[in-house]
Amino acid sequence: MHGWRKMVENQAVILAVFLLLSGCSKREASKTENFLPVNEPLNSADVGLVPPLPEAPPTPEPVATWATRIKTQVKLAHADLQECRNTYLIPFQFPKMRKRNVDFVNIGEMETLCRNGSPELKTRGPLKIIHSLLKDHTGQNAALDKFIAQSLDQLENFYIFSFMVAKVGAPDIEVVVGNATDARNHILEIGGQIDKLAADIEQWPDGLLADDDPQMIGKDVELPAFKQQLLATYGFFMADMLSAYDRFANKSWQGYNMPKMDALKTWVNMPNKRLQQDRARLSHVTGADAKQMAELTAYLDAVANVTKAVAAGFDRYEKTGKEERSEKDPNRKNVETAQKAALKIQATWAPAP
Repeated sequence: MHGWRKMVENQAVILAVFLLLSGCSKREASKTENFLPVNEPLNSADVGLVPPLPEAPPTPEPVATWATRIKTQVKLAHADLQECRNTYLIPFQFPKMRKRNVDFVNIGEMETLCRNGSPELKTRGPLKIIHSLLKDHTGQNAALDKFIAQSLDQLENFYIFSFMVAKVGAPDIEVVVGNATDARNHILEIGGQIDKLAADIEQWPDGLLADDDPQMIGKDVELPAFKQQLLATYGFFMADMLSAYDRFANKSWQGYNMPKMDALKTWVNMPNKRLQQDRARLSHVTGADAKQMAELTAYLDAVANVTKAVAAGFDRYEKTGKEERSEKDPNRKNVETAQKAALKIQATWAPAP
């Protein structure tokens, strides 16, 4: 009996030791599960987490249309042109310049904003933007053509203005100040037109097509609408051509001033580029009889005659030295005569825009 009791006691001790060791093992396992190494990923099945949802594919960027690309470039160029006028040209102190003092203006910063841009500031500058638009997008929209032309006018006159400011040490200071004043005043005069054109372009629908898009060239158009399109395209240039010839060439080379041939050539090249399109579009005009079609052709011919007359004067200002030029430009009369013929036809349609 005593032996049996001893055996039971021994078994109880063994069972207690077993349970104690088993509990320790579970506690160690629990510690291991709660303190996983940080460099090992959690197993969602072990810890009860819901697997993450797969990432949604990125939303594709909208494809830029012709109109959105143009609007972006126009906005950038216009912002600089407008800020240039407001920051440097409107408040410019000509009385101080007359006294040969231009310390109030930082010419380098002025050139950066108004013309050249800055690699350090990562700005292209209006000159590069306008020249890019001029090269690649002339003839694609009437409002765009006028914006490019007027912006180039500001840039060319700003060049004269800046050049005069840099020549403040010249002996005939009154001539220098006079040229700078004339250039500044002209820039301010056309500033409102540039602002309006930029605002109009900003309102374009993103899906607007260029005028030289095949869908537009091959589209039928009724006679009254076609006349209005021609007026929108050529009216400004025809009405301004003689004045442009004078301010860019005929009267621009006196004193320290100089011809502004980029602008003058633009006044010629833009209508010429459009003429190629509009002659092709004549076959798509509806509602016109033979006499009316002849009138449309006569107008396009008259526009071509104006641009030819202006181009005939290029050599005088590009290849003939200032000392060799006569005071009177014999070609000016030809420009005036050609302009009158074009304006006469325009007047029977509607006032030029």
